[in-house]
Amino acid sequence: MQVAQRLYEGVELGEDGSVGLITYMRTDSHPRLGRRARRGARAASATTYGEDYLPEKPNFYKSKKDAQDAHEAIRPTYFDRDPESIKRFLCKDEYALYKLIWNRFVASQMKPARLRRDGGRHRGRTRTCCAPRARP
Repeated sequence: MQVAQRLYEGVELGEDGSVGLITYMRTDSHPRLGRRARRGARAASATTYGEDYLPEKPNFYKSKKDAQDAHEAIRPTYFDRDPESIKRFLCKDEYALYKLIWNRFVASQMKPARLRRDGGRHRGRTRTCCAPRARP
């Protein structure tokens, strides 16, 4: 939580000064994004991965029944600050957490992964296993 708190309160980004990189850390608001954030995630996804990975309509997720839902999900505050662009200003833990938040944020507005079962099987003493492999 200390690392997340630093990302929320602000990290020195050179000439830009201290910048809060993530929104308030409300854990029960996981799925909810505002309209502007959904557009930002879709734009970041299209820029990074291409239009083929975007669904026709934005993804919406249901909240849990007992969630207070007063805040948006934890997300980057600036959609143009991808992890690589600010890596030099972050310590190892800040970078790892910011990258996780960024990737989950962008992925929330992408099409579901397509997997296919492919490749080798390994026969153990009592089991046969087959691991899925991601489709390119």
